[in-house]
Amino acid sequence: MGIAKSRVVLKVGGSLMDNAPELLIYLQEELKLRSVSTPSVLIVPGGGVFADSIRNLHEKEGISDDAAHWMAILGMEQYAYYLADKSGIRTTDDLSRLTLGISILMPYRLLRSMDPLPHSWNVTSDCIAAWIASILDARLVKVTDVDGVLINGKIVATVDAAKLKEMGESCVDKMLPELLIKDSRDCMVINGNYPERVLAALEEKAVRGTLIKGNI
Repeated sequence: MGIAKSRVVLKVGGSLMDNAPELLIYLQEELKLRSVSTPSVLIVPGGGVFADSIRNLHEKEGISDDAAHWMAILGMEQYAYYLADKSGIRTTDDLSRLTLGISILMPYRLLRSMDPLPHSWNVTSDCIAAWIASILDARLVKVTDVDGVLINGKIVATVDAAKLKEMGESCVDKMLPELLIKDSRDCMVINGNYPERVLAALEEKAVRGTLIKGNI
């Protein structure tokens, strides 16, 4: 099975910092081996420890929401530099010039030019990835360090974004379900500690994880 949609936005969480470079190298090598046309896979980096330091600073020093927002975006950019340096994968800050294969987004310039989302800790890299997927009309896959969305102590295979919005706390940004509903877009949540699962998700194969359904 090939990758049905030619563009995929792959949000790579900061929680995977230790394993993410190897994951990206694996995906790049595996996609090159596919007989089908290689898709454009745009990596949207999380904030990880870089954004966490800003969150702590925001709480302790009382910096403004605007300052914390832009500092956290720069934290995403730091993670992008880390991923690029460790994996050798190219970076980009221009959505209009995406090429086939994998590239890593440097988000700061793009966000400064458009600034589409509220400045809040409810809106972090998951929401930015969803916004970018909307612009590109791309599939959205979130890669994190858990197996999917947990409901009543169990990982669920699918969940409506509306239900997830009612839950409040989960493994995704609080505002993400709202954005998925607004854009009628789904999001697949996968454990990135299992690279073969991520590859299967890119190929739209059955895989352990949770499909958040915004397109009902």
